[in-house]
Amino acid sequence: MVHRLIRILIAAVAVAPIAATWSVQAAELPSLYRGIRPMGMGGAFLTLSDDANAPFYNPAGLNDVREWKVALIDPLVEWNPGVRAMYQDLQDLEGQNVVQVAQFLNANVGQFRHVRAAATPSVVLHNFGIVGLGQGTLDLEIRNPVFPEVAADLHVETGALVAAAFGVGGRTLQVGATAEFVTRQGIQRTYTALDVSGGNFDPADEDLERASDVAFGIGVKLNPPLPLSPTFAFVAQHIGDLDFDALGVIPQQYNAGIAVNPVLGPLGVTVAAQVDDLTRAAGTDDDIFKRTRLGVEARFPKILSVRAGAYQGYATAGATLDFWLLRFDAATYAEELGLEAGQRPDRRYMVQLSLGF
Repeated sequence: MVHRLIRILIAAVAVAPIAATWSVQAAELPSLYRGIRPMGMGGAFLTLSDDANAPFYNPAGLNDVREWKVALIDPLVEWNPGVRAMYQDLQDLEGQNVVQVAQFLNANVGQFRHVRAAATPSVVLHNFGIVGLGQGTLDLEIRNPVFPEVAADLHVETGALVAAAFGVGGRTLQVGATAEFVTRQGIQRTYTALDVSGGNFDPADEDLERASDVAFGIGVKLNPPLPLSPTFAFVAQHIGDLDFDALGVIPQQYNAGIAVNPVLGPLGVTVAAQVDDLTRAAGTDDDIFKRTRLGVEARFPKILSVRAGAYQGYATAGATLDFWLLRFDAATYAEELGLEAGQRPDRRYMVQLSLGF
């Protein structure tokens, strides 16, 4: 099953509609899953969280779900520009002499490529949700100008999240909890010019390390009866840590947010702000701007929603076309890969097609 997911991920690299930089060892903050709707609005989703993203962001939002929803098939693909070209170039270098490979790598030092493929089939209804997780991520970077090499980080997560919520005083206070059951398999390897020229560049064929863990989350939303219908949210995520040994840790962290929800004629609007990882448990840096999210979502009658925001100081955008049985989402955001916001933005694009009822 996992090897099939890896092959699907490698296929996604080859067919994604594909010159940003980062280091595999840089300071991208760890996360379990990034939903396309939240990322379109800058990741500022704690105060909304009223769909299948709730178990990942804030389970208290399940109390706002009024109609049950089943997602049977919902493939998501995320990439940065040039990922297909780099993977193909590295494959084409196999069999060439080591000098030619080294020259190619040296000319492309600093180039980073990212692709993620995911599926999250789900059943969500008022106060309850269960979401399956199948996700693979491949990051490639060419580095070290003296002895150029390719750093590859491939990991696949499978598992499930189960969440429940309840409300006190109607919607005034909403409380929810999530249980996370996740297995990660993957490799982290550095390929030299000799490896590539000798035909040894294929992350999918490496022996995979494997680790499983369980963690929990608790979230609250407060909706006081005030003008503009404000919402305050607080979440403790990954309580106990999701520890995958050599494959990394997604640490326990605390996130807080605030939003207003005005009604503008036929539009439902949410304007939100939040700060993630208040105690700076994730990553080695302490830059508050990397942990700040701002966003707005406008929900039109019928089928259309549009979003915009700022994630780690970079602009985001997204939109949804929802035809009930069929839903199409698209979004773009930039991930900060340096130690501080503004150093190494990596622009990424996401598309998702969902079939359900």
